[in-house]
Amino acid sequence: MSNEELNDLVDRKKHGELGLERRILELMATDVYKRPWVYGLKSEDEVGEVFVRYWTRIGNLANRYEDTGYRFEAFAISSFRYMALSLKRQRVCRYDRDGAVIDDEVFEAWEDLRRCEYSAPDDDIPGSTGPAFPCRDDVGVVATSFRRRIVFLCVKCAHLLDDGQVAAIAEEMGFDLAELLGLLERARNAYPVINPRIASKRRGRNVAWIRMGAAARRLSREADEDTRRYLRGTVERERGLYLRAARRIAHMNRLIPNKAVAELLGIPKGTVDCGVGRVLRMYSGYS
Repeated sequence: MSNEELNDLVDRKKHGELGLERRILELMATDVYKRPWVYGLKSEDEVGEVFVRYWTRIGNLANRYEDTGYRFEAFAISSFRYMALSLKRQRVCRYDRDGAVIDDEVFEAWEDLRRCEYSAPDDDIPGSTGPAFPCRDDVGVVATSFRRRIVFLCVKCAHLLDDGQVAAIAEEMGFDLAELLGLLERARNAYPVINPRIASKRRGRNVAWIRMGAAARRLSREADEDTRRYLRGTVERERGLYLRAARRIAHMNRLIPNKAVAELLGIPKGTVDCGVGRVLRMYSGYS
């Protein structure tokens, strides 16, 4: 490809000749793919990404070109290098956001564990004073009543328990696993915890966390003091938004109300209140 041909075509287009756009684009694309390093690109993959992202801008280069002493070829190289730089910046931002998202997932997992307030103490923990669970083959009145109360508590905590935890409870208590899973699934469907208000708060919290993480990652690499000052302000601002949203979410109860548990099981609410209260006093230190 002759660069003179490209410059000549653009000059003719600027003088009003029509029907030259396709040929100009073909010549530009051929040269960019042939010499990507000249245009600030490293590989054919980056060339393709630039054309996909900036196709409209590339198509308008010939229209935007003005003869200021430099030929169109120099103008095109400068424009492509700017687009390549923008592409690299977007990749860095995506890397920061992805890293912040991973951090968010780890933090969310920790938060889910922390919010499980009603787990029974581990027998291996020194100082655990909760009474032992009844044996699986114990069919006495006390053991039967205890198992029934555990069902109340499982339904109440349906949104906190995953299938693995439910399977462990069923194994320990001697419950039918499929029956217990079905009961909890009905509870989750009948009383969804993620209402629009909570979902909106979570979106705001997640966005603030991701922005805070991205700004913190940029801050760790930035050398310019003015930019660092701006990034520190961004981190503090987003941290404040995150903490406010997290506090609001923490006050939104994820437990199913006792009244709803009673309606689902078809028993009086007082029975659920008494049963859940007794289990919590026995194993969670509630008075």
